[in-house]
Amino acid sequence: MVPDHPSRRTALALLAGTAATGCLGTSRPAAQPDEETPQATTPGVPDGARAGEGSWPMLGGDAEHSGYAPSVSGRAPGAPLRVDAEGPMTSPTVVDGTAYLVRGVPTDDGPHATVEAYALDSGERTVRVPLAVDGDPVGFRFSAPNSNLRPVYYRGLLYVVVGHRVAVVDPAAGRRAWTTDAVEDLSFNEPPTVTDAGVFAGGPFGFAAYDHDGALRWRLPPASADDDDPTSRRFGSPRVAAVRDGRAYLSWGAQLRAVDVADGSTVWSHDPDGPTASTVVAGSDVLVRTSLDGVEAVTTEGDRAWRADWPGGAVVRPAVADGVAYVAGLTGHVVAYDLADGEHLWSRTVDPGGFAQGTTATVSETAVHLLRVDPGERTVRVLALDRADGEVDWELTRTATRARGVVPASGRYVFTAETTPEAQRQSSTAGAGQDTSATLWAFPADGGDD
Repeated sequence: MVPDHPSRRTALALLAGTAATGCLGTSRPAAQPDEETPQATTPGVPDGARAGEGSWPMLGGDAEHSGYAPSVSGRAPGAPLRVDAEGPMTSPTVVDGTAYLVRGVPTDDGPHATVEAYALDSGERTVRVPLAVDGDPVGFRFSAPNSNLRPVYYRGLLYVVVGHRVAVVDPAAGRRAWTTDAVEDLSFNEPPTVTDAGVFAGGPFGFAAYDHDGALRWRLPPASADDDDPTSRRFGSPRVAAVRDGRAYLSWGAQLRAVDVADGSTVWSHDPDGPTASTVVAGSDVLVRTSLDGVEAVTTEGDRAWRADWPGGAVVRPAVADGVAYVAGLTGHVVAYDLADGEHLWSRTVDPGGFAQGTTATVSETAVHLLRVDPGERTVRVLALDRADGEVDWELTRTATRARGVVPASGRYVFTAETTPEAQRQSSTAGAGQDTSATLWAFPADGGDD
């Protein structure tokens, strides 16, 4: 077990080293280029660098949200890099050895959301861009379970949802690139999915697609939708969409829907008796989602492939790797399912009988990684289970009341942990307490014994 103490190698305070600062300013007509950051005269894909091999540029690591990082070994971790800061932090996005996150910087009127970047070889802060819309600072409000302010990296830009808009920051320039106009009756509380095909964002009762210049391409429900439309408010809220091969796959309550990314038209819809409200993860030829109602696999043409029992209570989304779906729940249950037929390959329970804040499973070359947080004990456990049988390969502990990750990327295990005073923690699930302190941890994945 790795001991719970600051790293001797580096323990860097927040204010150490800032290479770029700036502010996300007033939103503009969506299709109009920004004066501060010149763009092409026609809408198009950004020309910045793509995330390198081993990166984790968005929720789930890719546009299919597989949660799989085969380039990270899964071995026991080495001595960590540690960066301490005031205010809460989102889950990290890791690209080419840099961790991007949004931090709630404490101010007299509450934490303000600020995009930051840290070099994982030194801990130096290289980017700091406060978020603001129409001149007003964006408050830091964490929305469980998917960390709404978590930045998404795409072709050199960072995409963050801010209420009724999507904001885009150019980290190299230290300023905004563009901000979408607000869409009436549509807000976002999930990180977007960004691909060559566009920018796709969802939230309470709505979903939208944008071109790469910020112009709204389409929205669901359409402005003309009535109460009988399957995308109307009474049918629930969509979750983060998996995007692949010209389609966006999303849950809308119990319904699973495939839509054309070009115009939002329905390609097919699958209306089962459950599960409901799960982020969709795209495997090789099936879509997987899970909830209290069970685990389900649906073909990419909308037919159910299988459904299996899930014993583990509350769950966010599965991870998929090499023909296996891995599901972890807040009660400590972890189950591996054969992606072909739903057979239980193994099951494991950590913290038997306990309900604790946890996260989705992520998968490296040899291990399944998850966090277990006990706020009462102020303990964060990072566990690695053997992919073959679910046995615990290694674990480490840290002191905190909340944690987000684990992101296996750039040869490291990266996560954030924060501590909030009990009174503030009980008054809000947002983790936005003014007196919260946070730490970015990055453990080398090659530090274990052979």
